[in-house]
This record gives sequence, structure tokens and C-alpha cells, in this order.
Amino acid sequence: MMGRALSAELYGIRHRGSFTVVSVVWLLQIVLFAYLANYIVSLTVAELPADQIQAMKDGLAPSAVAAAVVGSLPMYGGPVMIILGALIGAGDERSGMLRTVLSRFPERGRLVAAKLVALTALILVLMAVTFVVAFLCGLAVSLIEGTQWSFPSLADTAAGLGAAWLIGVAWAVLGFGIAVLTRSLAGTIAIGLLWALVLEQALHGLAGVATVLESVRPALLSGASAILAESVGSAGAMPAGTPDAGVPVAIVVLSVWIAVSAVASAIVFRRRDVA
Repeated sequence: MMGRALSAELYGIRHRGSFTVVSVVWLLQIVLFAYLANYIVSLTVAELPADQIQAMKDGLAPSAVAAAVVGSLPMYGGPVMIILGALIGAGDERSGMLRTVLSRFPERGRLVAAKLVALTALILVLMAVTFVVAFLCGLAVSLIEGTQWSFPSLADTAAGLGAAWLIGVAWAVLGFGIAVLTRSLAGTIAIGLLWALVLEQALHGLAGVATVLESVRPALLSGASAILAESVGSAGAMPAGTPDAGVPVAIVVLSVWIAVSAVASAIVFRRRDVA
């Protein structure tokens, strides 16, 4: 039963244009913000110290793709992942297909599990494609600059891809959970954006003046994401600075967010009246 449900979910992801559009938006963010904007700044802002300009260019090298990709997730990658989760969590509600889906797959727990597995697979594929796009951007910069370049090491790539996948899944499953709770795609996107761009960023900012909030920062999705981003070489992933906690703490925090969001989604969906 779950295998059929998973196949149906993966088919829907492949054939719904909204997933492609959101994924392309994320890839464009990498190209424009992580590479093009930084490269233009390194060329045009003369007031920057020479060592800072060189550090910016070094961060655009093909060997630094892990830092570029993972460092993009805490700020503007999280909201995109929330939208992907919302599309899977509320897509059937929006199209009015939920009752039809439940008639084919009446075991709701397995249906939720299939949706979550499909979501994690989508994030894995998207992050792998993102690494390829980032590498090509870095290669283009190196060719323009006429500098030596090298492939990233296998260990750095694996660590970066794993970190990007875990961060992406944590944000996406949160979006899925909000979608199951609200039954509204638009509502989920609004709540998710407010959470990621307003609430969490406000808490990070307030921690600078209210030190009691400093201990809260590692427990936030963006805080744990920034810790992992720094561990793969990304500097400045958070404007307020990276929370003072280790990588194991960040992994546990992200895993807890995933588990809580997934379990809450399953409980709510199993009890839902769709008549």
C-alpha cells in the first residue's frame, strides 16, 4: 500500500509545474545571490579591504560549493523549502483531490509516511542539482578570472550535501506540518514566511540586547542551520552571527524539528474529517 502511495506522490511531484517553479526559484537564488551578487560586489566596491575581496572570490571557487549552498539555506533557502513542503501537504486540499486520494489509500498513516518520504527524496534531488549548479557557477567565475580551480573533495561534498539535505528536510517538513494543520496552501506560505523571515530573525536580533534569548538561538531552525553552514566553511550565514553551539547540537535540533513536525502531521491527518 505504501509503495503505491509513494509512487503516486513521486508522480505528482514530477508532473506538477508548481514543484518545478519553486525549485527553479531556489536555483536562481543560488546563481544570483550566492554567486553573481557577491562577484559583482568584489569587483565594484572599492572600499572593501583587499583581503575581504580575496576571501569573497575564494568563496566563489568551484571547490567551495558546499559553503556556498549550505550557507544560503539559513536565510533565504528555508522559506523555499517550506513552500515545497506546503505543496505536498496541502496540494490535494487545493485541488479538491483529497477525498479521491483517501478512497485509493484509506490507511492515512501510511499515506502521510509516503508523502514525507517523497518530500525527503525531493529535497535530496534538489540539493544534488543545486551542488551541480553551484559548481558550474564557480567554474564560470574561475574561467572569467583566469584562476586555477579544482574539484571539491569527496569528503567536503558528502558533508555539505548531507548538511544541506538535513537543513532542507527540517524546513520542508515544518511546511508540510503547517499545511496539514491549516489545510491551506496560501495560509501555510504566509505562516511559514512570517516564521522564517520575521519571528526567527527577530529572536536572533533581540538576542543581542536580551542575553537570555541567546540560549534559544541554537534551538531555532535558522540557528541550527547556521551552525551546520559554518561547519562546512560558510561564514556569515546569519547576520546576527552563528549561535554558540556545536554541530551535534545542531543535528539533534534539526532532527527534533523533523520528528515533531512529522508526528504532529500524522496525528492531525489521521483524525481529520474530510467528508
